Amino acid sequence: MMPQRMERPTLRVEGADDLHTVLHLLILHGFDYDNRSDSLPEIKESGGVNKLLEAIPTGVKLSTQRPIGFMLDADMPLANRWREVRGQLEKAGVDAPEWPPSEGFVGTSGRYKSRVGVWLMPDNEHDGMLESFLQTLIKEDDFLVRHAESATDQARDLGAAFAEVNRLKAVLHAWLAWQKEPGLPYGSAIRARFFQRHDSPAAERFVAWFRRLYAIEQQ
Repeated sequence: MMPQRMERPTLRVEGADDLHTVLHLLILHGFDYDNRSDSLPEIKESGGVNKLLEAIPTGVKLSTQRPIGFMLDADMPLANRWREVRGQLEKAGVDAPEWPPSEGFVGTSGRYKSRVGVWLMPDNEHDGMLESFLQTLIKEDDFLVRHAESATDQARDLGAAFAEVNRLKAVLHAWLAWQKEPGLPYGSAIRARFFQRHDSPAAERFVAWFRRLYAIEQQ
């Protein structure tokens, strides 16, 4: 049986936090996912970075003549992650540069006639993850997040067991615990505008990449 083509363009992300972060950020930028979701790209979680990477060749193949995007954490070092992405893109007939463009990668699979995009969190330029991107959405003069940073470091000194790689995640969750509605997940906190800089430079660049990949004009 021949594989069925995707009915809508898609954006593949690592997990649920990524999905809801992107969804609510796009809503704040004017994308009507509440009422017109069937006409907008579908955002799908992949169950982790490794599964997302493995899904790139097949995803491009099944998206024939429909744009498809992949959003994943750069982690560290970014160069290694991009090397993994390039290898998977090559399997799908997509030529990619040696370094990710700062505005996000958009290319074409000549083999499958698809437009293909990749965004490495936070900004295609620095090591990091979803939380690094979310950090840019907090007001620069937010003293509460500074307190969350110091409290998190003090908690480590007192025996908190989180790994250093997860320090920023711990900081953000502490900060979210002190908002008007404590403990909201990332997407809901964006929608509630606890993250007050949804138009930060990193967010604007991400939204511009999204529009370019899926050929969506600004209303």
